[in-house]
Amino acid sequence: MGRLFWKILLTFWLTLVVAGGTAALAVWWHHRALQSVAEDVVIRPSSILSVQAAANTFRFGGADAVYNMLLEQSQEAPENLQVYAVDRNNKELLGREIPSVVLERIRNSIALNVTPPIARSATFQNQELIFFAPLSGQFPEFKKPNRLPPRYRDLTWPWYLSGLIVSFISSFLLAWHFSKPVRLLRKAFKSIAQGDLNTRISPEIGWRRDEIADLGNDFDHMASQLQTLMTSQRRLLHDVSHELRSPLARLQVSIGLARQQPEQTQATLDRIEHEAERLDKLVGEVLTLSRLEAGVAPSTDEYVDVLELLDTVVDDARFEASALNRSVVLHSSDDDNLIIPAHGELLYRALENVVRNAIHHTPPETTVTVTAYQNKVTNTLHITVDDQGSGVHPEDIELIFEPFQRSSKTGNVRQGYGLGLAIARRAIDSHGGSIQASNRPEGGLRISIELPLLVRQVSEQLEPK
Repeated sequence: MGRLFWKILLTFWLTLVVAGGTAALAVWWHHRALQSVAEDVVIRPSSILSVQAAANTFRFGGADAVYNMLLEQSQEAPENLQVYAVDRNNKELLGREIPSVVLERIRNSIALNVTPPIARSATFQNQELIFFAPLSGQFPEFKKPNRLPPRYRDLTWPWYLSGLIVSFISSFLLAWHFSKPVRLLRKAFKSIAQGDLNTRISPEIGWRRDEIADLGNDFDHMASQLQTLMTSQRRLLHDVSHELRSPLARLQVSIGLARQQPEQTQATLDRIEHEAERLDKLVGEVLTLSRLEAGVAPSTDEYVDVLELLDTVVDDARFEASALNRSVVLHSSDDDNLIIPAHGELLYRALENVVRNAIHHTPPETTVTVTAYQNKVTNTLHITVDDQGSGVHPEDIELIFEPFQRSSKTGNVRQGYGLGLAIARRAIDSHGGSIQASNRPEGGLRISIELPLLVRQVSEQLEPK
């Protein structure tokens, strides 16, 4: 058991002991007045009732009535029902002797309003008498030092001992209840540190409904995120290695051909240059993706006119599309100045990747349609890129945004690396936007991009057609 367990245990136990001791002290203090006269008077219900009856007799009948009552009582009443009456001069009504110390304690108990009232003061026609049932009187039985048998007096210590035991057990259970999840978390962190990313603790503390259970759920979420990131890194390393093998193999083949066929050196060098460019492009895209996933994307400290940037992207894409017998058209609100805080080069690359991906997946002699419009309600800019290709299988919709992933429906339409849309998603996310893919009812794939605008624009909204 750890230090936290003992801290919780001792804290709860000492708190219970102190609380119990404080309550016991209050009770003891409350009965202190009773204890101060316990050696002088009889504290029993019958004696208290007898004292009350004598006081009422004097209050309503006077001294003669109470004298006759006490006289008759002294001769016939049992020992525990004897009542004494004392006046202001400390004289007992029947002439019985009472020590002055006893009278002083009895008068103090009346002044303190001790409950139950073991002594009473009554007045009749300016005459005051104090009534009580003495422990020491005319009968030898009253001279006993205590009225309770010893076997009852000796039973107080087991109650204290049982209270200590019960408080210790309850504190032990509370400490165990609070420290167990901490032990589980400590064990889980050790497992994570040793590389076991499958560690989860919610099944073990799922029955709780408190902040500790929330902490366990947060730990499981953290472990899941770590597992996802580690899996992505391993997959990325595997995919990069796989993608590098082909151009490297072609480079080796080209070098071998150059040695075997010196007369074709120029063609071989051109091939080597081409493969080197492909390798450089692949490495550049992998570096860009890794920076975006690591959250070290360039800061968005410049203001970019998105429509102007999109117009540049489309102009550059038209040149590539014309070589493939395809076309690209842009529909936008030309009179708007839609400004957003962004990193211009990164956003340009994201939009370019989406448009070029559409160009390579739309059939020849078809058009890629790019539409931009402002949503004044949400103050966001919406960009859609539609191609007229075969679309994507529904189960592959989200996969196309993962690195080195290609839809199984596209076949070998394009010899790419599968990094373009992955970079686009990370870049759009870094600008506080979102990107989604969906199949168009009339055929083809639609990529929808949403970006937050800097200020609310005043131009009219241009809806997509």
